[in-house]
Amino acid sequence: MAKSAPVRSESMTDRAILHFTVNLLETHFPLQVCGYDCQTSDLWRVLVASAARRSTVEATCLDLEEVPASNTIRHHLQEQLATLEIPQLQECCNQVLQSQVPDWLWQTAQHKALDVALDLHDMPYYGKADLHDPDHWICRGEADHGTTRFYRCATAYVIRRGVRVTLAVVFVSPTHSLVEVVQSLVGQVQDLGIAVRRLYCDKAFCTVPVLRYLQQETAFSAIVAASLRGKAQGRGLRARCRGRCSYRTTHTFASAEYGQLSVPVGVVRTRAQRRDGSTRPQWLVYVLLRVEDPLPAVRESYRLRFGIESSYRMLEAVRLRTTSNQAARRFLSAGLALLLYNIRIALQWVYLRAPGAGPPRVVAKQLSLDRLTRLLTRAVEDIYGVITAIPPPS
Repeated sequence: MAKSAPVRSESMTDRAILHFTVNLLETHFPLQVCGYDCQTSDLWRVLVASAARRSTVEATCLDLEEVPASNTIRHHLQEQLATLEIPQLQECCNQVLQSQVPDWLWQTAQHKALDVALDLHDMPYYGKADLHDPDHWICRGEADHGTTRFYRCATAYVIRRGVRVTLAVVFVSPTHSLVEVVQSLVGQVQDLGIAVRRLYCDKAFCTVPVLRYLQQETAFSAIVAASLRGKAQGRGLRARCRGRCSYRTTHTFASAEYGQLSVPVGVVRTRAQRRDGSTRPQWLVYVLLRVEDPLPAVRESYRLRFGIESSYRMLEAVRLRTTSNQAARRFLSAGLALLLYNIRIALQWVYLRAPGAGPPRVVAKQLSLDRLTRLLTRAVEDIYGVITAIPPPS
């Protein structure tokens, strides 16, 4: 008979959540501030509040009453990050992310291989930069959000029991190839003792070098979403989107630099709903490497179990805004956003375990991401006070 799940009797408070978050950050990141009017805890509280508000350090400090000045916060932050190398920052982010993985996930990984998803996140950059500087971290990409320059990071995560947990992050340099990024992420996951059963990749990874690497790596299967390119009457993937049903075929991807590669693909015909309620045909194409599942199951698995396209919106929901051209600060904002999402999952499994026999489960709706950000914001406002009146100019 299954034992009853232990239930925590105490309630979560906004102060307790903030203290837990700040203590976690102070433990894993080597940022130390000991000033007359600003301490390390002040620095992290302002950063956490800014992330929860999806705002800037300047706007957060202007809204709080007894907080250190925004210039003081930025000065200490820039001074501390100036001596922190990006690889060291990346290692700190991975350590703190993995510290918040629920225990049951580690227990599951000991007995069975897990499905892992990879995703690329581009953070738009609108400033000027010396692209000839070998130390810059600005990547070029397709035009999006009014720019072609981005700070880029890649993440590996699992979804198990409806829970999305980020396991690893890689901060991408312009000199990094996508194959190196995939190898680094998969390697970090395997170093944790997690065997990969199947790899799910978003459209950005659908390139000849990555597909060639995944084709040669036979330890796991892979499903890679492909962008519909070319003309309907041409030789691209768009020309494959015809007929009245889904089908499997072989497609040859061509690259002027890396040559050609033929891989099996699944062309899935589905229907998309318009705003007026009517539907229209929609085609989806997936590269299927060592995948024998029926095509409807492939589509449902990619859509339901791994909401890869929506993970960017999750990160943006709690990412601190900044106009700084300091790469470490940009990547710190991304790492902090990923951590807040993992903290939410960790707190749910500690405090919101549902009583009763059977497999462990939580009442997740009591701590949504929106509620977590509001609790963190209220705790910071309670500590420093808020501006409730604006005096006339003297």
